[in-house]
Amino acid sequence: MSNERVIPWQPTVIAGPKQALLATPETAKMMLRKAKRPLLVLGPLVTEEPLINYSADIAEKWELPVVTTADAYKAFRDKGVKTKSYGIVEIVNLLQDPEWQGVKDEGQHDLVIFLGCIYYIASQGLSTLKHFAPHIKTLTVCKYFHSNADASFPNMKDEEWFKYLDKMKTD
Repeated sequence: MSNERVIPWQPTVIAGPKQALLATPETAKMMLRKAKRPLLVLGPLVTEEPLINYSADIAEKWELPVVTTADAYKAFRDKGVKTKSYGIVEIVNLLQDPEWQGVKDEGQHDLVIFLGCIYYIASQGLSTLKHFAPHIKTLTVCKYFHSNADASFPNMKDEEWFKYLDKMKTD
């Protein structure tokens, strides 16, 4: 038996060549201020109270174009949020193309914020963007840490997460 220390594999720590920055609301707001053409991608997990309100308020405060995935389109349209509907795989594929002109035909997005997408699908989409769309920065403001994003909120309980989202709505 050797005296070598065995270090267990930790997938959220060993995330390949580029690991996610642990983001705070201040970090997220700084990224939004620096972005020229940000995009907010909303998934089906934010279609009910209070998350639909947080999402709508953040989109309005930062004047973000919004893409809704899965069945989120109807909930946000009924709330009065102007949105385009894409499948999560479809929007990730479009974002990979540096020639794509974005959801408003004003040029490719330089920052994509994900909120409320199903974790395992978002993880795969973020991995794809990390490896095949280096021209885009990614940020997740979900309650779970995403190691494949450029920056991500940490794992949190709802109360703390709602406080983080509240801070996203202010200057």
